[in-house]
Amino acid sequence: MEGTATLVKKKSSGRKKIEIQKIQKKTNLQVTFSKRRRGLLKKAAELSALCGADVAVLVQSPAGKVFAASGRASVDSIIDRYVAGKASSSSSCNDVVNQIDCQQEEEKM
Repeated sequence: MEGTATLVKKKSSGRKKIEIQKIQKKTNLQVTFSKRRRGLLKKAAELSALCGADVAVLVQSPAGKVFAASGRASVDSIIDRYVAGKASSSSSCNDVVNQIDCQQEEEKM
């Protein structure tokens, strides 16, 4: 057939699966943390915008710096509602940090 072009599909390696394990090199760790934190916060904002959910995200960096972000409502108001809901249960945890510690302990059991 004259005049027909054939398309040659270019082979690329595409995205590769990586093994999930702690990154040892500090610079790579910081870059990965920053990119993934940005992606996580973007997803939280999208969830809030699309579904009308009140979303709060707390992230602590490997260096110990805490990042907080929320959708429509403030982080404090969302945490206060969370704590108030947990206070009505038989939990002995009083603040968010203790609640997270208690939840981690319960998961270990």
